[in-house]
Amino acid sequence: MERVFRRLGIFVENKYWLVLPIALALVVVSFFVSGQIKMQTGTETMISAETQEYKDYVRFNQDFGSDIIMVMIEGDDLSQLLSLDNLAAMEKIETTIGNPETYPEVIAVTSPAAFIKQAVGQQGESPEIPADEQERLAIVRDPETGEIAQQFKQVLPSEQYALIAIVLEAELESEVLKDLVSATEDVVDEADFPQGVTAVVTGSPALMSQVEDMMMTSLGRMVLLAIALLFIILALIFKVRGFFPWRWLPLGVVIIGTIYTFGLMGIFNVPMTMISMAVFPILIGLGIDYGIQFHNRYDEEASKGQTVAQAIIDSITHIGPAVGVALIAGCLGFVALQFSPVPMIRDFGLMLIIGVLAAYVVAIFPLVASLYWHDKNKNHQNKNGKPVPVKEQVGFVERSLQYLAPRIIKSPFIIVPIALALTVGGLLVDSRIDTTTDETVFLSQDIEQVKTLNKLRDVAGGASSFNVLIESDNTDKSATLEPTTLDWMLQLEQEILENQPTDEVTNARSIADLIVQANEGIMPSDWNQVEQILREKIDPNISKNLISDVSDDYSACNMIIDIGDINDDQIADLKEQLDIHIAESNPPTELEVSLTGGPVIGVKVIDAITGGRTQMTLIGVGFIFGGLLLLFRLRVIRAIMATLPIILIIGWSALSMYVMGIEFTPLTATLGALIMGIGVEFTILLMMRYYEERGNGESPSNAMATAMTKIGRAISVSAFTTIGGFAALLIAVDFPILQDFGVITMINVFFALVASLLVLPSIIVWIDTRLEKYRIARFL
Repeated sequence: MERVFRRLGIFVENKYWLVLPIALALVVVSFFVSGQIKMQTGTETMISAETQEYKDYVRFNQDFGSDIIMVMIEGDDLSQLLSLDNLAAMEKIETTIGNPETYPEVIAVTSPAAFIKQAVGQQGESPEIPADEQERLAIVRDPETGEIAQQFKQVLPSEQYALIAIVLEAELESEVLKDLVSATEDVVDEADFPQGVTAVVTGSPALMSQVEDMMMTSLGRMVLLAIALLFIILALIFKVRGFFPWRWLPLGVVIIGTIYTFGLMGIFNVPMTMISMAVFPILIGLGIDYGIQFHNRYDEEASKGQTVAQAIIDSITHIGPAVGVALIAGCLGFVALQFSPVPMIRDFGLMLIIGVLAAYVVAIFPLVASLYWHDKNKNHQNKNGKPVPVKEQVGFVERSLQYLAPRIIKSPFIIVPIALALTVGGLLVDSRIDTTTDETVFLSQDIEQVKTLNKLRDVAGGASSFNVLIESDNTDKSATLEPTTLDWMLQLEQEILENQPTDEVTNARSIADLIVQANEGIMPSDWNQVEQILREKIDPNISKNLISDVSDDYSACNMIIDIGDINDDQIADLKEQLDIHIAESNPPTELEVSLTGGPVIGVKVIDAITGGRTQMTLIGVGFIFGGLLLLFRLRVIRAIMATLPIILIIGWSALSMYVMGIEFTPLTATLGALIMGIGVEFTILLMMRYYEERGNGESPSNAMATAMTKIGRAISVSAFTTIGGFAALLIAVDFPILQDFGVITMINVFFALVASLLVLPSIIVWIDTRLEKYRIARFL
């Protein structure tokens, strides 16, 4: 391997004048192709397209809408909400946004005005809004209780609030979604609601239409802050010979590597998601590590008095393989992310691999070529033309490590038991850490749209629902309108409402309810009568999201099961109960029935995060151990020692999350792989320098003291710069998911430093000393 890297060193020394222009040209190309990167915030980022849940969801969205823009209208009382002026404003919104020629992406628009007109029409009168206030109030109130009737609850959840639901086609492009939200806001502003009535546009589409802009703004701020922090950290603790600004060279080249990553994302069509946007501050922190290692080793070789050319070649020869092994091991950890069932986590892992490979390439070529270009005429020579050693600068970090090394090496029986105890504690509490997939929780609760959406949930008693997709088979597409099918729907609704707590299931409704209501409470006798009622007595705006269009032979129905404001565990339990209710209801044989909707997707994602997280960690550890075993030429003990710190850090990380109350999200679920990528690099660099010193004849204690002092400086600088990169995530105030990830990852990088420079040295020296005694004893 050293021969390969020596040839690379010779190539850089001879062709430095070619390396730098090519590197700059690639920057221009990367800028150009990065424009192909797409933003994604939809369901396809959360759940694999190969799962049955996703397939059901896609089929559901072919006929019905899961994205709903809500207009929340607030008044003093029900009389004000149902005033003629207020209802006229609602009708204006309905007719404008519901115009299929202007807004073909809108499936249906429902409001109290539409429901009142339908109720009047079902009484045999002209479907118009009554002029008399008391008549309007009587229509919406239950005659027995005096409260708002159940069939009006979805548009009149209380005496002070009315809702207009604008149902959209699913998975619309972000720009189309933004335009629809903007158009709705304009129409609401122009609707002329009477004084004292307020109307706001809310719902998940209204919120998510803003997320993309917030993502790009936060990403720009994070990258700039990461660069600023690393600029300061390098100035303070990374000491190099001569030219002071040269200590910022690793930062410059890692920025180039990050630009390359943008370009490669565009080439490989890797999308930008709420999770993958965290990659760039991470890459700046991780990638700068490679630059520091090469720069540090060059500085060390040059300090020995070698020519600049020889220092360049030797630095690549000695540190290149070590960093390369660390890179391979880290990428093996990141490869584990490809086994996640969550697409955005797989994209995150792919971006990490692309990014660290780019960082390694720029560390070997542009960075080292820049060092040679700057120093090639500055060799230190005596009067005989021979190189003169330059006194190596010793800073605070080196002095600290020189002081700590012998004390750490002598204390394995104190350090190791404490480390193991903390790891066991973390692994025990790991299963107690909560998991969340609610995208609104990922965002700051101070954002106005989040506040409005939370208010909507409070008003509506929850803002989510399960959907039962009822489809006719190919032999009888009209089976959904058979009276026997409608009876089955009503029985299933009743079964669910009677057997589930009212705080969990607040309502259940389907096209069967509308058919019976329109037929004076009586189930029609045959299919033809049902279709006639559907055509003549039910407002299409109300029925469109409950049954597919006539052009599709009414082949699909949507039963909506509204749920209250319940937690993820309750939703998972409710899903199981609903599956049981559906299975035991004995659906007609000509029907295919599937439970779908946002909560089903959420349950699947939580299962993927919790189960997939453990799977990814085990796969990552296995990959790293196997890879190191091969790279260390089947030296099992070395592979175990390099892998052990990773396991320690995983346990420490779980314990930290539990103590700090940080939940698992699609982003923090990647911590195991990220810990492996960071931790294994530090341990491999230390071990390979240790065995290099052992090969030079040093005793175990002296070899470790030298390794800790020499490579420990670079590892320490790398750790602090990586922490600086992650610290940039803390300013993403609009995305608490990134802030939590930043906090716990900064702690994990510190843990990686502790494991590498505190725990691992004592283990290596203790084991190697005993192996040496065993070898001597056998020889004697």
